[in-house]
Amino acid sequence: MGLYEKVMKQSLNQRWKQFLLNEGRIPDISVWIQSLNENINMVRPRSIKEGKRVELMKHQLNEIRKASNRQQRENKILQEENQVLKEQTDKKEK
Repeated sequence: MGLYEKVMKQSLNQRWKQFLLNEGRIPDISVWIQSLNENINMVRPRSIKEGKRVELMKHQLNEIRKASNRQQRENKILQEENQVLKEQTDKKEK
């Protein structure tokens, strides 16, 4: 086995291990939204009625994306505030 084959096998083994370690993780909601957006964009309406439905789906998905981003920002702020409060209570206990 040459050097190239060894490097490729090692790389493949590392990728496989990473895949197995991350297998139980749930993807971030932005990944789901992006996937849905790509799927909606592949839909080719055959009538005006279907075209309006696709446009409505795109609009609704855009609103979901905005709401998700807003929720993630609020969640981050709350986590930071919680961390500050924990630090303050730790200082008071000492």
